[in-house]
Amino acid sequence: MAHGPTPPGQPRLAGSVRPCEHVGMSLFRRHTLMAGLGLAAFGQPALARPAGPGTTLHLVTSDLPPFAMDGGHSGRRGVLLELAETLLQRAGLASQTRFYPWARALLLASETPRTLILPLNRTPEREARFQWLLKLYAQRFVFLSLNAQARVDSIEQARAARVGVLRGSSNLTRLQQLGLTPERLYEAANVDDLHRALERGLVDTMYGSELIHTEAWQRKGRAREQLQVGMTLESADIWLGAQGGVTEDEIARLRQQQDAMLADGSMERLFRRYGIRLRAEDLR
Repeated sequence: MAHGPTPPGQPRLAGSVRPCEHVGMSLFRRHTLMAGLGLAAFGQPALARPAGPGTTLHLVTSDLPPFAMDGGHSGRRGVLLELAETLLQRAGLASQTRFYPWARALLLASETPRTLILPLNRTPEREARFQWLLKLYAQRFVFLSLNAQARVDSIEQARAARVGVLRGSSNLTRLQQLGLTPERLYEAANVDDLHRALERGLVDTMYGSELIHTEAWQRKGRAREQLQVGMTLESADIWLGAQGGVTEDEIARLRQQQDAMLADGSMERLFRRYGIRLRAEDLR
């Protein structure tokens, strides 16, 4: 059955749509109620105890092709989401997947035990906040502009430009560390919003994963040649992470299955279906 688009901020359960009440609240109330809201969002009582070993794992992500794809893509789930769901199944671990805007997915994963998240960049700022379960891939982060705009090839150019970036991402943190001021940063809720901002001239360039942006750009029928790639600022490892509550035995089972998929070639075949060449160093 076809479903209409999910309103911003509302979760989408894989294969179905589940309404979720959106209530505006003050920052104080948000912090005091966040633990309860996180559990309620997964259909659990607001005052439930943290889930223990053996209970269903929740996997949260966002529409970030080709890594994770929220329906409407010829049945494809995204290469890293398919990989994670396959590993969980092969390891005998029950799981449920839901899609959220990235900032909300990150908040839920950082507040709720036994909640997995991908694609999560492993950064020093996040190191102590998450369990790092599996390395899934490595990606490059670049500045992308329209061909009609000036290409960003230096930090000095970036500081003088209006830069679009995904809200809640490690890319935003990196730009802030490099001295980009708030008035120079345009924070978008999702990749599609970021691309529309670029087309409408709200931003001069955007910063993020080269693979995600070029894939999403073409998915909407745009020509890849419209985009020009500027400076590569950094690369980062992509992980399957969790706030906590995943046992050592569960992690070991996941890693055992990852090794098995790599050895029998099934992981390489999965990446090839998405037009991605998997290199051994991407998983080290």
